Amino acid sequence: MLALSGCGTLTPAQSAARAAVTSAHAAYDAGDYERTLYILGHSRDIDSGNTDTQIEAHKLMAFSYCVTNRVSLCRMEFSKILDINPHFELSTAEKGHPIWGPAFEAARRKHLAPS
Repeated sequence: MLALSGCGTLTPAQSAARAAVTSAHAAYDAGDYERTLYILGHSRDIDSGNTDTQIEAHKLMAFSYCVTNRVSLCRMEFSKILDINPHFELSTAEKGHPIWGPAFEAARRKHLAPS
């Protein structure tokens, strides 16, 4: 996933957001996608996190939705990432995934389409 970059002091909300993402990441790595979604869906601090933390949270949610066959929700999470960073890219390996690769590309096409 994403590495937290830079140094500095985090606000309490940023620390709480980072803790939620760390906990969700452990659940995701254990294959507990519902728990991943629960942790991130119930954290009130994700939007207070720094950009890297927000993107990692939405990416974990997108991947969790995709692997549980909720592709439209997966695309929505990718759209949220693109709202935060319009230049966001999946890694080469992630782009090749049969579910979230196409879901990300669909979200990107929609994001780039004229309003």
